[in-house]
Amino acid sequence: MTGEIFNKMVDDLVDFAIKYDEELASGIKWLDIQAQKEGVSFYDKVYQVLLKKDTQDKAKQCFLFKNSDG
Repeated sequence: MTGEIFNKMVDDLVDFAIKYDEELASGIKWLDIQAQKEGVSFYDKVYQVLLKKDTQDKAKQCFLFKNSDG
């Protein structure tokens, strides 16, 4: 069920990009090409990118907190 929800969210983002945002659509096409080169599904590639971004953001927050006075 969770995978279906994620896939629907990605599908909605793709639809939005096609209709309203050429730059986003171009990025999505590039990501699709990368997924094909790596032999993974487009949805898996989107998940990998989002997971990496989330991990980087959390690491940055941790670093900033650790180096602050708090």
